[in-house]
Amino acid sequence: MEKHVPSVTILILNFNGRRHLAENLESVLATDYSNFEVIVVDNNSSDGSVEFLNEKYPDVRVLRYNRNYGFSRAYNKALSSVNTEYFALLNNDVSVEPGWLATLISYVEKDRVAALTPKMLLLRDRRRINAAGGNCDVYGTGWNRGNSETDRGQYDKSEETFYGNGGALLIRKQVWQEVGTFDEHYFMYGEDLDWCWRARLRGYRIIYVPESRVYHSWLGSKGHIFYFLERHWLSNVLKNYTLQTLFKIMPRYIIIKLLKMIWVFKNAKPDNKFFVPKAILWNLKHLKKTWEKRVKVQNLRDVSDSHIQRLMFKKSFELLLRFGNLSHPALEKV
Repeated sequence: MEKHVPSVTILILNFNGRRHLAENLESVLATDYSNFEVIVVDNNSSDGSVEFLNEKYPDVRVLRYNRNYGFSRAYNKALSSVNTEYFALLNNDVSVEPGWLATLISYVEKDRVAALTPKMLLLRDRRRINAAGGNCDVYGTGWNRGNSETDRGQYDKSEETFYGNGGALLIRKQVWQEVGTFDEHYFMYGEDLDWCWRARLRGYRIIYVPESRVYHSWLGSKGHIFYFLERHWLSNVLKNYTLQTLFKIMPRYIIIKLLKMIWVFKNAKPDNKFFVPKAILWNLKHLKKTWEKRVKVQNLRDVSDSHIQRLMFKKSFELLLRFGNLSHPALEKV
């Protein structure tokens, strides 16, 4: 009897990324797996991406939108018509090893697995890590584990991680249907952490698989990234914690953000000095909508916040980064 090979759809999100597509697709199409299809989801590129795909890769399915929907809505629209057992999300500037997908699939039968994430290394310096899974502190701040570290084998153990980086993430379709889609208020950044957090509330696990390796042409953080992350981290906290936990963490949360605002105002570039209060104001403006989503999330809850927090960093990552003895090369410039 032949062993069942789960079906997988690989979705590649693209916006004006023609310069990356050849390297990306050559590696993806060389994936050593017998049951997958590829879809490029194009957010109304104006750089000739779609024309390039139609000419050079006519067998690759392209979904072209008439506007830029960002990360969450573009993927949500595309995934509404995906019927495979699993789907893999890939950034357009990611290259993969031939065995990346088969290695991830080999872990899918582990108990209560919602998603799996590979080891992501830097494309132009393959000795350095971009993400070895994702960490999150109890105040909702997320970060790529191991980002910018030299790979010395310190993250070579397959294990549970709080969330998986949306730049390379394999998700079980059945869990996606159960947990819900990405939050479409999140134009970009923070939606992967939010979705994995919600999956955890249902009792599912996210697994980091270091034997699966992909390479990311990551160029570091730009100013607008910090604004989007800040506003979505707060939104995640408001939606995903119980009221009891919110009341418990909020006094310290407010102090942390006040200290962060002071530090950013003193040290950030002029264009970025006010991204923290802007992010807070965005959440106040959308509080009613956030609370409506929160009700739905809490109705899906199967596990306690204490169970969720067992994999969270117990201290404030931001305070340790800015005022403590923690260094993080990828986040030291704002």
